[in-house]
Amino acid sequence: MARVALLGFPRDLASQLSRILLAEAHTVERKHYIQDLAKRGRPSVVFVCADSPGFLDTVCSLKDAEPGLPFVVTTRMPDPAQWLDALEAGAADYCGAPFETIQVRWIMGSILRQETQLAAA
Repeated sequence: MARVALLGFPRDLASQLSRILLAEAHTVERKHYIQDLAKRGRPSVVFVCADSPGFLDTVCSLKDAEPGLPFVVTTRMPDPAQWLDALEAGAADYCGAPFETIQVRWIMGSILRQETQLAAA
């Protein structure tokens, strides 16, 4: 399956999302900084926590450092403006916590199908 990085997640949210991803046979690594993403190989997907101030700066830095790497923005406090900002900044998707297995499964499936189609083209 996929290598997934959790960027900037507090321990409780990382634990909740990791349980779902691991149950779906994905490999999960928690990262604190964008520079840590390349350690042990590039992930297939990055989930970025938007609960910290300046998350859009993080997203822009991620796009510059890892162009083409799909990322999903997550938060505990869904805000339509934040959701739209994330998608306009290039996020593949947006996911609110608490995480639902079916939603995470759908997001991962969608991203992996898109990556497979791009690789085949």
